[in-house]
Amino acid sequence: MINTEWYTIRALTLPATAVALLYTFLIVWLILRLQFSKKYAEIYADAVFTFMIVWKFSLFFTDFKAVIAQPISLLYFNGGTIGVFLGVLAALWQVWRKKAVVVDLKAYCWAMVLTQSIYQWFAALLNNNSVIGEVMTLVVLSLLTIFILWKLTALKQSLLLYTAGFILVAFFQPLGIWQTAVGVSLLLLCMGIVIHHNENNAGGKA
Repeated sequence: MINTEWYTIRALTLPATAVALLYTFLIVWLILRLQFSKKYAEIYADAVFTFMIVWKFSLFFTDFKAVIAQPISLLYFNGGTIGVFLGVLAALWQVWRKKAVVVDLKAYCWAMVLTQSIYQWFAALLNNNSVIGEVMTLVVLSLLTIFILWKLTALKQSLLLYTAGFILVAFFQPLGIWQTAVGVSLLLLCMGIVIHHNENNAGGKA
């Protein structure tokens, strides 16, 4: 979704996409806390914190001269698309490092699906994009989320199905399949497959 609106939260004026992201992280953390355990909610919170820090300070890598010239720019800008991918990779690396506490694939599946869906819902509702793009986003991702989280028990297939469905939805969105969210979705899918493989190996050794 293309950001078209800005919202004021106390003294901060944020783009709708940033507001959507903050609401998403809070809601998904709460759902994980209620559905699973404090352990998984904490892993998610740590990953989110890592993502936001890396995303924000990746401006050092994407526009180092501007940061040196005006350090206050760190308060208002971030690393953009490159920063998003760096933040996601850093967050996934942190999740992988915590495999010693057994990163459960079901909890990961819930986190992956809910984070993407809820963000897309908020992005559609808070911005003013094409009607067909917003309708497809809300309807298709809602149906996929309900079906996957409450009906489908094959977790690896769930991740593949969700990613395929999200790519389909992206075709109807303004930025198409080349948008950042699609790349992030593929990275999340790859991590899910790695976790699935790790669980199978652990089960085989047991």
